[in-house]
Amino acid sequence: MRGLLSRPHALGQQTRVTNDGLPAIHPTGFLDRLASELKIGRHAAVRHTVQRVLETVKKNYEAGQYRSTTEAELMFRRLVEQEQEPPLTAAL
Repeated sequence: MRGLLSRPHALGQQTRVTNDGLPAIHPTGFLDRLASELKIGRHAAVRHTVQRVLETVKKNYEAGQYRSTTEAELMFRRLVEQEQEPPLTAAL
């Protein structure tokens, strides 16, 4: 098994790199890609919601809460939709 090194890059994040110089595959990269897709052409409030939900779903995925990447993606989409729904107002 190849060893992994961390290399800093923009915004203070680190990219894991194998000894042969190739980036390691990030286990939650599929969620990052989905978040990017969901942000396209959206208002700032929606983009902030997507980013906030992304962090929650990533933590849950890494903790093993979802059985598959498909389940994690579905939950991500549902949570973003729920956060965008206007709150129900009480009947007067």
